[in-house]
Amino acid sequence: MRFPRLDFAGARHHVMNRGARREPIFLDDESRALFLDVLSEFPARFGVRVHGFALMPNHYHLMLESVTGDLPRAMRHLGGSYSQRLNRLHSWDGPLFRGRYHNRLVGTEAYWRHLLVYLHLNPERAGFAEADAIHWTSHGAYLGLTAPPVWLETNELQGIFGSGVAYLAYYNRIRGGQEEPPDDFDGAKLWAPNSTAPVAVPDLHEPFLSLPDALDAVSQVCGLPVEQVITAPVGRHGNPANWLAAWWLSRGCGISHARIANAFGATCSTVSKRIARVEARLGQDEQL
Repeated sequence: MRFPRLDFAGARHHVMNRGARREPIFLDDESRALFLDVLSEFPARFGVRVHGFALMPNHYHLMLESVTGDLPRAMRHLGGSYSQRLNRLHSWDGPLFRGRYHNRLVGTEAYWRHLLVYLHLNPERAGFAEADAIHWTSHGAYLGLTAPPVWLETNELQGIFGSGVAYLAYYNRIRGGQEEPPDDFDGAKLWAPNSTAPVAVPDLHEPFLSLPDALDAVSQVCGLPVEQVITAPVGRHGNPANWLAAWWLSRGCGISHARIANAFGATCSTVSKRIARVEARLGQDEQL
């Protein structure tokens, strides 16, 4: 059983995927241009805003805002359409990507801000020429070195940084090791299927979602009323929506096990077990 992707109107995601057997998915500028051409359809066709991107030889990173909660459909289109076009271009067949895309919900402005720099530093940290950070990432658009394509949303993050000069200063501090990433950002665990550490925990003083709003989001994803989401698992197959809600409230929203247990009418130990069950399933899913 695969759990549904957590997505809702206004959700922000760090999305990534790599080639099957870690083989290249971008062979040349033509293939990269093909990928960006498909990506350019996201805002108008799926209501998904693109805030940043980085294309590496065997993987990609995207910063996406799901305005209407339609990220899964957009990503199916991206994976399928790009694979078909590239296979036709090179007379290939078979799957291009390793499997389902990875996505990490982003809950804080600090994480979102840092993620942009993380994406743009990828080519250099992988040993490629610094120019690659301009040509096949959104770095040049944020620096004003290239005109941003109409489908790339740069205004929000430019407003967060305040200016291109401030963006470049932060970029250089991270690049040179003079500033640490936010506490909730761990680049080493982004690809880990069974990581129990929250990748994007909202600021608990200014939560990205309140507990009721978070439950509403899970309710939308699962197609069940909130009352059924928080109902204790019963019967042979239990209530996977309840497990999913417990996992996301903890890992994605930074809500304590005690508050989750209170909302569900359960104990902290029971909440922990439900979260562990979801993470075990997620680990199995990554092997598919």
